[in-house]
Amino acid sequence: MLRVLCYSKNMKKYVIKIDRTDKKSILQYCRENGIDLCPAPCGGKGTCGKCKVHITKPYDKVVLACQTTAEKDMEISAVEAQNDNMVVLAGDNVGNSAEFYDEANSVGNSAEFYDETDNERKDGILMEDMEQKDKAVDGVLAACDIGTTTIVCNLMDPVSGRILAARAGANPQRSFGADVVSRIEAVQADPINLKTMNREIINLISGWISEMLLQINSKKVKLLTVAANTTMCHLFAGISPEKIGKAPFMPDELFGKEYKGAGIGILNCEKVYIIPAVSGYVGGDITAGMAECIDADEMTLYLDIGTNGEMALGRGGKYLCAATAAGPAFEGAQIEMGMPGQKGAIDKVWLEGRKICYSVIGNVRPLGICGSGIIDAVAVFLDTGIIDENGTIKDMADIPLWYRPYVEVFDDEDDDEDIYPAETAEKVVHISPEVILNQDDIRKIQLAKSAIAAGIDVLIKEYGITYKEIDRVCIAGGFGNYLDQKSAARIGLIPEKLLKKTVSVGNAAQKGAIATAYIYEDHGSKTETKILNKDIINKTNAIISTMAYIELSTYPGFDEMYVSHINFTCP
Repeated sequence: MLRVLCYSKNMKKYVIKIDRTDKKSILQYCRENGIDLCPAPCGGKGTCGKCKVHITKPYDKVVLACQTTAEKDMEISAVEAQNDNMVVLAGDNVGNSAEFYDEANSVGNSAEFYDETDNERKDGILMEDMEQKDKAVDGVLAACDIGTTTIVCNLMDPVSGRILAARAGANPQRSFGADVVSRIEAVQADPINLKTMNREIINLISGWISEMLLQINSKKVKLLTVAANTTMCHLFAGISPEKIGKAPFMPDELFGKEYKGAGIGILNCEKVYIIPAVSGYVGGDITAGMAECIDADEMTLYLDIGTNGEMALGRGGKYLCAATAAGPAFEGAQIEMGMPGQKGAIDKVWLEGRKICYSVIGNVRPLGICGSGIIDAVAVFLDTGIIDENGTIKDMADIPLWYRPYVEVFDDEDDDEDIYPAETAEKVVHISPEVILNQDDIRKIQLAKSAIAAGIDVLIKEYGITYKEIDRVCIAGGFGNYLDQKSAARIGLIPEKLLKKTVSVGNAAQKGAIATAYIYEDHGSKTETKILNKDIINKTNAIISTMAYIELSTYPGFDEMYVSHINFTCP
């Protein structure tokens, strides 16, 4: 049995009490008892080195939770203070520059995520609604985007459609791995992991909804709409995603159905509608996003660049879609000092003269770097000549003199394993004094961007068009929303020839989920409020019915396309 010794918002501390020795790891005990103590991007294989915990009793040591057996009366805590509230920058303000040598490190301004509107908010509630807080709001609607890395949930007014409250945070399933494949493998390894992951996601969303209902003085949600990739939908509904992980990759369910809230496990919600998917790897988050933001008359390339690289191409009447094995590098997972878009993450990197500058979420000293910052950093390394077209960190003699202080070379004998594991690289590049990217990090970004770029090539080839015929490129997702498009084009993530046609559409999946939940019809003097927007649902179904899925893993010539995009273009 695992018992919580104490808990605080900024530090998590637990004590484990077990009746017998059954050789379970600390990570396994935490999973089984719903303790989100540490992330495990590799799924507990011991390869990422990120599930570090601090054992304070019976000895004092920092260990990997996945590689350490839980012992009787063992007391453990998080290595560092953790804050699971996702923080996302507002607007284009990336703040002041910070010189590499400046210990003060002036960093940029930031704001907590609630909703992409111009309305002033406090604690997730519209300021204009604060005066109405004492008045009960009946029949509220809810919408949720369940991402592999992050989850966003909103409550909406049933009459006006306004956002009344919001929550955003890390997906608690992250202890089972940073990507969907790791979570599918976890279910394959032990069916109890399905129950655990289902419980984690249901408890989180139910808890959020209860908190938000209390905020707005309401008792129950009339309808919750859910947008998510196909694996996350399965885990949310308590359905095994095992079939998605093996050929022909056909899921047990494509959804597009209503469920009773109690049947799903969300007791404070009457009905739940899960937005339909196209295939095992193109889910309802894509169909919801496309239904919300694409124009049927435009040839549109839709990209959701996150933990899973999903994409679609076409116009009304014909669409092609695919999913790439990009991996979680763009979300900061499996990067040595990578982290989600949380307080302490470097989110922007740029050059001012010969200085590498950066901004940090929350105006604090940097703890790591998130996806948008990683893309910027690699682009800067290319522009400065720190790395070559192969992505290799150059020898000191080949780096311009004024950029050499950013590069550190170390020997295995002098290596500090806690900061720079010797097996990852012999050279690292500093973004700040505390935060580095190593050679292995850069390689992972190369592999991820190559998968996306090759996937785009396949869609264009199969559709029978040229890049010139594309009218619009929509970049969706939390990561895509804050991605610097010029940096993305610089490293070859998106084609430079499409840069002028590229727009960020924000969290299109969440917008689509909101639109699916709500419709307000005005019939002259008579008004009618309905739930489940049939127009949006019909549009979603029309997209799905005209969409063909391309399995890239078996596509002839994909490997060659993939390899052709590995290298960078250097000045």
